[in-house]
Amino acid sequence: MKKITFFLLSTLSILVISLMACGGGDQSSDAAKTDSTKVVQNANENNPASLDLSAGKKVFVEKCMVCHQETGLGVAGTFPPLANSDYMLADKMRAVKQAIFGSKKPITVNGVQYPGSIMTVFEKELSDQQVMDVVNYVLNSWGNKLGTVTLEDVKSARAKK
Repeated sequence: MKKITFFLLSTLSILVISLMACGGGDQSSDAAKTDSTKVVQNANENNPASLDLSAGKKVFVEKCMVCHQETGLGVAGTFPPLANSDYMLADKMRAVKQAIFGSKKPITVNGVQYPGSIMTVFEKELSDQQVMDVVNYVLNSWGNKLGTVTLEDVKSARAKK
């Protein structure tokens, strides 16, 4: 009985948070989609400190924070952490793909299981620039030092659907 109750509460929580994340349609303005700050030209895998993360933070706050929390710590067992995530460290291109296409597979992050069918699909909502910005923000926030991705990485990931 406890397992069923936990499952129902978890499912209801996911549904409520997903509905909140959707926000009732496309409330993002065209200005928000085109107002992305670009990565400084000399930013690269070895020099992520030269990034301007403000555009990525804006996308994160609008699209990701409701689940992954302002701290990047997520909600244990429901929404995985992005801060100090062994899952992201293992494959940052997977993070790009998940930012675009979402994820339906169960995953394990830092030893904790997370159910599938949770990660929202942003394929049509986010431009390549916004995906790059938000992934670079996540890769370089909350103590993460996971490098950077480029527009070419995002375009390649989107093309390999």
